[in-house]
Amino acid sequence: MEMEKIEEEVKKRTVVELLTEMKNLAQLSVDLAYSVLLFGSPELAEEVRRIERRVDELSMVLKAKLALAIRDLEDVRHLLPIMELTQSMEVITDAANDIAETVAMGAEPHPIVQKAIAESEEKIRLVRVEEGSELDGKTLGELRLASETGMHVIAIRRGSTWIIGPDKDAKILGGDVLIVRGRDEGYRKLKKMASGRG
Repeated sequence: MEMEKIEEEVKKRTVVELLTEMKNLAQLSVDLAYSVLLFGSPELAEEVRRIERRVDELSMVLKAKLALAIRDLEDVRHLLPIMELTQSMEVITDAANDIAETVAMGAEPHPIVQKAIAESEEKIRLVRVEEGSELDGKTLGELRLASETGMHVIAIRRGSTWIIGPDKDAKILGGDVLIVRGRDEGYRKLKKMASGRG
């Protein structure tokens, strides 16, 4: 991450905002890593890598922000738990990335692990939204995807920006990558809607 970008984020983001984004991304990385185990998908593995890089960036910003706030040992005592939490979230995303990398390099997950994950009724998948598709330019509220397809959008990646836990006012755009949770039949329907063949 460039120094200018770090400085910009240090100035405009609060500690709470940074921690919240890191926590949400750490949770998402674990969910995606399990899906990599199930599907062996290079696309899912790449999303885990993106998240791991973003959490590393956020950690750098947060540590810089905390370092600037330290005036004395009392400040260190108060800020140490935040630093430890930041480190823990880095460890979580690093571990999720390790899982994804292992599978992406061709290692087969143990059949028992695959069976346990496969037996869960809802799975996490990626859906790429094509420009001009049924989803392009509409909000989640307008689309009512949960009731129409049974799929829940748990995150949207737009370029390098993540929208975690999007609400009904979140607009979907062509080029977005949706991280969704649901059953196989709903996934197939949503994928058609996103491709313009709905």
